Amino acid sequence: MSRSRIGLIAVIAVLLVAISGLSGYMIGFNKAEDQFIADNPSSATAIKANLAKVKPGTGARAATARPDGTYDSLIQGPRGELKSQEDIEKIHRRNPEDPFAIGAVDAPLVISEFSDFECPFCARYNTQTEPSIMKEYVDKGLVRIEWNDLPINGANAMAGAKAGRAAAEQGKFHEFKTALFAEAATKNGHPGFVQADFERFAASAGVPDMEKFKADSQSTKYDGAIAQAQQYGSGIGISGTPAFLIGTKFLSGAQPWETFEAAIAEQLAATVQ
Repeated sequence: MSRSRIGLIAVIAVLLVAISGLSGYMIGFNKAEDQFIADNPSSATAIKANLAKVKPGTGARAATARPDGTYDSLIQGPRGELKSQEDIEKIHRRNPEDPFAIGAVDAPLVISEFSDFECPFCARYNTQTEPSIMKEYVDKGLVRIEWNDLPINGANAMAGAKAGRAAAEQGKFHEFKTALFAEAATKNGHPGFVQADFERFAASAGVPDMEKFKADSQSTKYDGAIAQAQQYGSGIGISGTPAFLIGTKFLSGAQPWETFEAAIAEQLAATVQ
């Protein structure tokens, strides 16, 4: 084996160790933070006081289209290189060209969601909890939500991720996601959606060029981006969906609205200097 190849393997190994530490950091940070609040009841009062001082973002709520009218459907991964636990905020992209994000690009708080279109718990979150987050926080410029593909439930999940990116390329990702999860929530277990279903959801979402959607969603153009997104998610320690990084607080699973509300309030309050 050449020295250059040995050196490359060593660099990759160091990077993977650093990134994998982030998942432990998320859990450890959460425990320390929660324990502090439990030990200091007055901190709850401070959170409420700080919430009143939070200033909403005023930046664009939706992604910026490219000159040809399409959107960057290959976006994935973090904002910057993850070298240590201190880089946890870089998981939030804050990219104005991100068609998988909704909410002011300069919102004080970002929720990074790791999700799978074939996941029944993702459907539960998207139909039971996210609408409240949208109403109470996103629509008011306080929170931005960024989607990350993590298709871990087989071939249908991969097909769904490709269809989602095909819709994103035409600026209709969130409408597509809403239509898909609304129907998925009526199923028992994994929905098992196939191409014909994705085309129905795209039409319902108002995707303007359905022929392009059909071709794109069945092509290999998104395969590399989806594979990288999967590696990224697993690389930072996420093994199940849905999973969320709310500011610097990690939540796993389709938790009830009250759990999200408390985490969002805590993290928003922390943005006040």
